[in-house]
Amino acid sequence: MAALALLAGLATRAHGLSFTDVTAAAGLATTHGYAHEAAWGEPGIIAGGVAAGDYDGDGFVDLFVIRGQQGAAQLFRNAGDGTFADVAATAGIAVGPGLHSSATFADVDGDGWLDLLVVGFESTWPILWHNDGDGTFTDVTAGSGLTLPGEHTFSASFGDYDRDGDLDLFVSLWSSDLPASGPHGHLWRNDGTGHFADVSDTAGVPIFAASIFPATFDMSFTGNFADIDSDGWPDLLVAADFGASRVLHNDGDGTFSDVTDPLVITDENGMGAAIGDYDNDGDLDWFVSSIWDPNGIVEGYWRISGNRLYRNAGDGTFTDATDTAGVRFGYWGWGSTFADLDNDGHLDLVHVNGWGPRNVPESTEFHADPARVFLSDGDGTFTESAAALGAADTGQGRGVVALDYDRDGDVDLFYSNNSGSPVLLRNDGGNANASLSVKLLGRGGNREAIGGRVRATAAAITQMRELRAGSNFESQDPAEAHFGLGAASSVDELRVTWPDGGETTIADVAADATLVISQPQPGGPDCTGPAPGNACIPGGVESSRTECIVEWLVTPTPPLGPSGAPSRTVLCRDGDAACDRDGIADGACTIDLALCVNAADPRLPRCTPSDVATLAVTAPRKTSRKQLERDVHAQLATAFGPAGELGVGPLGLRANPTPDHCTAAVPVAIPLTTSSSGALRPTKLRVGVKAKSSRAGGDSDVLSLQCLPPL
Repeated sequence: MAALALLAGLATRAHGLSFTDVTAAAGLATTHGYAHEAAWGEPGIIAGGVAAGDYDGDGFVDLFVIRGQQGAAQLFRNAGDGTFADVAATAGIAVGPGLHSSATFADVDGDGWLDLLVVGFESTWPILWHNDGDGTFTDVTAGSGLTLPGEHTFSASFGDYDRDGDLDLFVSLWSSDLPASGPHGHLWRNDGTGHFADVSDTAGVPIFAASIFPATFDMSFTGNFADIDSDGWPDLLVAADFGASRVLHNDGDGTFSDVTDPLVITDENGMGAAIGDYDNDGDLDWFVSSIWDPNGIVEGYWRISGNRLYRNAGDGTFTDATDTAGVRFGYWGWGSTFADLDNDGHLDLVHVNGWGPRNVPESTEFHADPARVFLSDGDGTFTESAAALGAADTGQGRGVVALDYDRDGDVDLFYSNNSGSPVLLRNDGGNANASLSVKLLGRGGNREAIGGRVRATAAAITQMRELRAGSNFESQDPAEAHFGLGAASSVDELRVTWPDGGETTIADVAADATLVISQPQPGGPDCTGPAPGNACIPGGVESSRTECIVEWLVTPTPPLGPSGAPSRTVLCRDGDAACDRDGIADGACTIDLALCVNAADPRLPRCTPSDVATLAVTAPRKTSRKQLERDVHAQLATAFGPAGELGVGPLGLRANPTPDHCTAAVPVAIPLTTSSSGALRPTKLRVGVKAKSSRAGGDSDVLSLQCLPPL
């Protein structure tokens, strides 16, 4: 199998994988730096990060770039046509010029929209920006509880360590003298509303001190939540400077235990980190970038033994696979990430490099370190290929993002550079092989299902990805699972393990797509039972092949039609508990509407859809239609549209194949009208939805909702 994988990898490279610098053409020409570089010493040389995430829910990954004192940070919105535009001002975000180091996107309050945390150095306070869901952000720092005690924060990551359904926070505090006892600012517990409390001390998260410094002097650079022993509880992997990297096991009771093996975890100057299953054995491995000096001479206060790759034995313990894999030699390493660049089914490894205190002569040889791209050979080893691929940028690399910014099926790269300009490298040729990307839509406060796992089985190989809102060092990858599939045209089985342990399995998933998979509602309804046993209402004709994709679900279940089956006309009398949700004659009928993805409805035997490729709530045909219809249309479009529960937009970029899935109910109020004499009169409202499947045509479903006066 290893030999076949190796041949597949070599075939991929023969297709001409390369990277093209499209920074300027994409509209990302910007700079980072400080007006008086020497004044900020090492922290100023270290900073320079980027956040990546789809903040506006349109299916394209956006970027937030820190600029230091060169200017205000920039929110680059991805236009979906290969270009970006800075919308920070219109979004209401004002960060800098100042001593900010990095930023991270995460949905901290569980409302379905990515919020933004910005951190800094020289005691620059963190800023938490709440995403208002309309393209704008509001500064909510004052109510967040975040008050970092350390001087220098460079990286932040999010994960649900206590499995209470919301995202908690870990921050690094490099070169900070912390309190010897009590809370010290590393681990912050979320109460579910976006308010955080420092629980570092009670959770057993230590100060990451090196033996050569005082015990209160923290050296952490990059922390990540990752379930290394696959017990369902996110552990903590912390890359730290001067031999202070640590492995913290989540004990499942709100505390962590330090299980670091000093004979294995030997990185000397741990900086950046990559988390992924590089050997496809079903568990998470850990790469830590460090320092390697080509001349082999220790010339400064740092050590030079290079990177480390810690291979997971499957039980959360590690062995050092650095030299076996061939990834030790990487210059002065920072941001790192695993990504399948050639879509051959094996994760490759990328990290950026550079160091440059201009007043430290010993650092001169690191001023133009090239980035490193280690392509997987498919047998647990890698071949360094950055220069050959056109990806060996020599800027002062700090952050790195692996993202498919143009949605063409292969992973592109973004490098953020300290005291210089960032670089966007478009992947050309990676999509010669097939791929599949998966986003998860969780329930409760963890809407991106961070910590959830996705496994894809194709051609007898199973790949695993764990979704993270983590840190590569001052940078993050979007929370997506990207699978290279080689020559496979489909995935035999796609299996999702949700953060709460539940599972969703989908068979025969077509390749070259981006899917959004919704977490099933516990105990929720489905559309699999025969009518009239269930309440799903076909909006079309049973014999039509178009009635195959989505169905309305109305609750409370309205009275059945004359045929004994659910009717497309829902008649409800105000106050009738059988159909009016509140059961009170209050001048309006309140009806819950949901949409169900129809996988195999016995009423429709010819229907075999495998996905929802596009979905749109249909607007009233004329702008002169009554305001009620316009309001309800907007309500349903928000609930079911691109940023809503089905996560399907009009661009066809995403599909939702979740079998027999019903969305959460949306309450729709239909008020009665009043005649000139004051008598209550019925109200009629039409709601519609149009859907398409990549395999089963289209589907247009319309419901007529009528509210009748009470008897």
